[in-house]
Amino acid sequence: MSSFKRYIHVERLDSDECAGLLENNGIYVTAKVDGSNGSVWWDGDAHRLACASRNNVLDLDADNAGFCAWCATPGEERDRLMAFCEGRPNLVVFGEWMGQRVFTGAFKGYDARALDTLVIFDVFDRKLDEYLPDACWRPMLAKAGLERWFVRVLAVLDHPTVDDVVRIGKENDFLLEGTGVVGEGIVCKAPGWRNAYGRQAYGKIVLDEFKCQRKLSRESIDVEREIVLHYMTDAEMAKSVAKVCRACSVDAFDTTSRKMVGMLQSMCWRDLLDECANWVKKYKKPTVNFGQLSGACNARVADYVSEHCG
Repeated sequence: MSSFKRYIHVERLDSDECAGLLENNGIYVTAKVDGSNGSVWWDGDAHRLACASRNNVLDLDADNAGFCAWCATPGEERDRLMAFCEGRPNLVVFGEWMGQRVFTGAFKGYDARALDTLVIFDVFDRKLDEYLPDACWRPMLAKAGLERWFVRVLAVLDHPTVDDVVRIGKENDFLLEGTGVVGEGIVCKAPGWRNAYGRQAYGKIVLDEFKCQRKLSRESIDVEREIVLHYMTDAEMAKSVAKVCRACSVDAFDTTSRKMVGMLQSMCWRDLLDECANWVKKYKKPTVNFGQLSGACNARVADYVSEHCG
C-alpha cells in the first residue's frame, strides 16, 4: 500500500511562507470550501481505492463522516476516481468531502447537490514529489469524466494584488448560486512556485478574517487579546466546533459537556500556537504573556460557545 500523504497546510496569504506568491504570472484563484479534507489513491496490494482524512488513513471502523464507506460503495464519482487512480498509482487526489446527510463543515448552507461528493481541488505526484499545477491535473481528471466535481477556478491572474484577490473572493458563489451568500474565501496557487524556504506553498484569504484585520487597531496595547481576535475568528471557531463534533460522533456541540469544551479549548490553543510565526511577524515581535494569551483563548472559546452553540 502506498504511504499516506498529508495535505499541504494552506497558509494565510500574508504569512512568511507565502511571501512573494502573488509576484508571479498565472496565479490560480480558486474557491475555498468548508468541508472535511479527504484524499484517495490506488492501493495495489489490496486492489482497492484507499482513502484518508487530513490526518489518518481510513477504514470502515475508523471512518470520517462516511467518507470511507462512500469510497467503498459504487457510485459515479467514486467509480471514475477509482478507475483514474488505478491507472495512475503514483497520484493522490485531494478534495473536500462534503458529507452525506449533512454537510461536514461548520457551514451548512451549500447547495444540497454537493452532498455525497468529494469536491476535488488538488493532485499530488509521488514520483515527482510535488503537487501538480492546476493546468496539468485538471485536464487529466476532466478526461476521466470528473470535471463536474472540481472546485471552481474563479480567476487566473498575473501579478495580482491582495485587493485584487479579495475582490474576486467577494464574488465567489461556488455551491451557493442564487442564495446571495458569498463563499468563505479563496486559495491562491502559483504554478511551479516555491517559497524562500524551498517549499511549495499556497495562500488563503478567509473573508471573515480579512474584515477583522481591517478593523483591528495596530496600536492596541492588549496584544494577547488582539492576537486572539485576529486568529480566532468566527470562521475558524466554527471549523473547530465542527471538528470536535465529528471526533465525538455527534451532530451538535453540547455546551454542558466538559469533554467537548475541553477538546475545543485544546484544539484552539494548539491552532493559535501553530500561527505563532505569523503573529510574531504581524505584530513586530511583540512581548507576549502566554498565560494571558491562554486565558484570552479560553475566554474566546467560552464567548463563542455561549453565543453560537447554546
